[in-house]
Amino acid sequence: MELRRLRLLLELSRRGTLAAVADTLAYSPSSISVQLAELEREVGVKLLRRVGRNVQLTPAGWRLAEYAEQALAADEAILTELAGLGGTPRGQVRVTFVQTSALALLPHALGTLADQAPDLRIEVFQRETRPALEELRSRAVDLVLGIDYDPAPVARHRDVDRVDLIRERVLMAVPAQDPLAADGGPISLASVEHAVWAAGHQGTGHAAAVETLCNGIGGYAPDIRHRTDDALILRALVSSGQVVTLLPALIATATERVAVRPVADAEVQRTIFTAVRATAAGLPAIVLVRAALRAAAHAAVAGRDDVTVIPESPAPPG
Repeated sequence: MELRRLRLLLELSRRGTLAAVADTLAYSPSSISVQLAELEREVGVKLLRRVGRNVQLTPAGWRLAEYAEQALAADEAILTELAGLGGTPRGQVRVTFVQTSALALLPHALGTLADQAPDLRIEVFQRETRPALEELRSRAVDLVLGIDYDPAPVARHRDVDRVDLIRERVLMAVPAQDPLAADGGPISLASVEHAVWAAGHQGTGHAAAVETLCNGIGGYAPDIRHRTDDALILRALVSSGQVVTLLPALIATATERVAVRPVADAEVQRTIFTAVRATAAGLPAIVLVRAALRAAAHAAVAGRDDVTVIPESPAPPG
């Protein structure tokens, strides 16, 4: 059985539809159907049954999907071990990022990697954290530079190795001329109940943080009229004098038009982390990229008290 076909079956078990698998792995639904039909021929049992315009896994299909996960993990573990016997890391590492972490870390990290491993090909893609983690588990990418807001954490998975990198404060951003900013102190969520808000798109960590804090602590649903996943645009919207939002410390720079203040009601924080498949955590290329990002984190937070590097946990005794 080809690992490629087993991977398609595993993704179908996770995502439920051929269209969703096609979107994740950049295949056409028809080509996936052809490959899964060939897998059925190879194993000699029915793996799928037609339900309306979609398909569902049979009991045999579900069982083979379980074996597929084990086989793919074993394949990656073997490749990781063999790569550790080589010299300077080579090959390709596909990295996803969100904007604020990329602005703070990628320039330094990519420069370091170019010096240390010139034969290592790094590819970066902008993705929100939740879908990026699914792409990681699907082997579409190799490392996620993700974010996690305290009031709205992202899901954890046993097959994903997560290492927290940076913790930063999340601040209230209001127009500089707003009376709320006049005394320089914290701003309560209740005081911006009737303000116009900007937030990330639905399903993003930023949107969830805004909605969770306003509803859970402020006691109201925020009037979100503007949505963008671009933190620089969020800050620009506040500079219009008509909008408020939450901004993480790495991007929450005060300007003549924007004031940033602590949230009075809670110590709101955001974590930047790296995540890789657990079976690939020891791959020399992955280790090197993570080390470069950690070095970049130390450079980014130097001299600041609103952003800290999270110490790396020691490896468990072997």
